Amino acid sequence: MTTPASQNETSEVDTTDDKAANATEATTTAVDGSATPAEGSGRSTRELRRSPLGTDSLLWKWGSDNRIQLLRGYTGILQNMHPAIGKSLLDHSKFFDEPFSRLERSTPQIIQSIYDDGELGKRIRDYHTTIKGTLNNGERYHSLDPDTYWWAHATFVYRVIYAQDLFGEPFTHEERDQLVREGVTWWEKYGLSNRPVIDNYDDLVAYIDRMTETVLERNQTVDFALRTVRDEPVKAPDGVSPFVWKLIWKPIMRSAVWLTVATLPQNARDILEVPWSARDEKRFNRLRALLRKVFRHLPDSKRYMEPGRSLMIKNGMISGTYQEPKTIRPYEGHSQD
Repeated sequence: MTTPASQNETSEVDTTDDKAANATEATTTAVDGSATPAEGSGRSTRELRRSPLGTDSLLWKWGSDNRIQLLRGYTGILQNMHPAIGKSLLDHSKFFDEPFSRLERSTPQIIQSIYDDGELGKRIRDYHTTIKGTLNNGERYHSLDPDTYWWAHATFVYRVIYAQDLFGEPFTHEERDQLVREGVTWWEKYGLSNRPVIDNYDDLVAYIDRMTETVLERNQTVDFALRTVRDEPVKAPDGVSPFVWKLIWKPIMRSAVWLTVATLPQNARDILEVPWSARDEKRFNRLRALLRKVFRHLPDSKRYMEPGRSLMIKNGMISGTYQEPKTIRPYEGHSQD
C-alpha cells in the first residue's frame, strides 16, 4: 500500500442473515441491493476465512484504542473520496452543517458494533436504505451497493492496524491476517452479502491501493473537509460554548486538517492536491514518537474510547468502572425524502 514517507518504519449491501449461504453460495444482486441465490448456482469458488470475536480477539482488544481517534480524519477522507459516499453526504447529510455532531453520533455506534451481538449492526445497515441518488456522471448510486458499503467497512478494519503502525507497536503479519479475518466476522453482523469481502491482509492492502488509484476522487465533500473548514467556522462541538469556539476553532481545525493530511497515503494526497513537505514529515515523525512514549504510561481509563472501554470492562478484559452505553437515538444525519 502506498504510504506517506513517515510510515517506512514498518470506510451498501446485499442483505441476508444467512451467513452460511453468504459464504458458500453464488448470488445475484437484486435492484434493492438484496442478495438472492443465482439460478443453478453451486458452491462458491472460494471459502472466506473468518476468526471469532470475543475476549481473546484482537479486534475486541484494539478496536477501541484511543489512538484510532487520531485517524478519524484519515478514515473519513478515504471514505468520502468514494464517489457514491461523497455524493450521498452532499445529497442527504447534515455533515456540512454539523460535522462534529455527525462524528459524535456515528463513531460510538461503529465501535459498539464490534462488541454487539449483531442487532446494532443491522440497525446501522438499515439507516442506509433510503440513501440513493445520481452521481455527477449520471450514474445511479445506492448506499446498499455491496462494493460501496464494503469500502467503508474495509477502512474501519484497516485503521485498527494502521493506528498501531503509526502510533504504537506494529502488529505481526500473522496478527494482521487475524484482524482482517475478525473483520469478516464483524462485517457479517450487518447481515450483508459477502461478495466483495476480503479475508487477508495482503489482499486488503492491494484493494485499498487499487481503489485509491482507480475509484477515489477529489470532490466537493472532501474539499469541504480539507479546505473550507480551515477558513470558515463550522458549528461548535456539543459541550463547547459558541464564545469559546469562536476563539479556538481556527487553530483546532487547521491542526486537524494537518493531521489528516499527515496520515493519508501519498497517492491520495496527489489526487486531493494537498501539499506535504519534508518539514511536515519531520514534525509528524516527532509527534508519532511522542505519542508512542506517552501512551505507554497511560492507565486503561485513558487508553480506550467509550463505549468500547466499558464493554471491555463488562467482559473482564480490563479493570475499571462500567458505564452502560448510552441509548443510541434514531439516526438523523440524512433526510428521509
